[in-house]
Amino acid sequence: MANSKLFVSNLDFELTTDQIREIFAGIGSCVSLTLVKDRESGRSRGYAFVEMSAPEEAIKAIADLNGKLFNGRPISVAEDRGKKSGGAGGSDQPAGERTGGGAGGGGGEERQPYQPLQPMQRIVFFKRKKKADPFMENPNLHIDYRDVRMLTRFLSERGRILPRRLTGLTAYNQRELGRAIKRSQNIGLLPFTTVG
Repeated sequence: MANSKLFVSNLDFELTTDQIREIFAGIGSCVSLTLVKDRESGRSRGYAFVEMSAPEEAIKAIADLNGKLFNGRPISVAEDRGKKSGGAGGSDQPAGERTGGGAGGGGGEERQPYQPLQPMQRIVFFKRKKKADPFMENPNLHIDYRDVRMLTRFLSERGRILPRRLTGLTAYNQRELGRAIKRSQNIGLLPFTTVG
């Protein structure tokens, strides 16, 4: 192991930077220590990056401290592989050259550079057929309060005019149809409700 950087996880949230430094001081000299904290709350996130002065000390820290209990939690100490995407302990490679792969990767196989996925195309499965205003298509049709047969096509079971998304009428024709239906109901040509 040529690297002297360590990744320490499963830390108790109450442990401070000084307490973690004391833990590693028993192994060797700790060059740097970064305890990762939450940006908003300022609380520890339970992991840290530690750099020892020599690779031998890092190996000794892994052997002695990995799985040891501190504040009732067994901490995990491992070599920092620099695969994190940002922040402290991140990789020195640019974002476009980072490659994936876990611990079981092959030795000499070449890996493809990171390529983002293409944006998904929106697929329309059901295209709603737009209803056309019959009064706009046929200029001979007129909204008349006496034409009960035509008015009942636009009424619900409770005697109310259907909404525009169901009738397909323009806003003007919808208002005119509403007036015609009310007038026809008031003079008794149309019932106020068709439910028995």
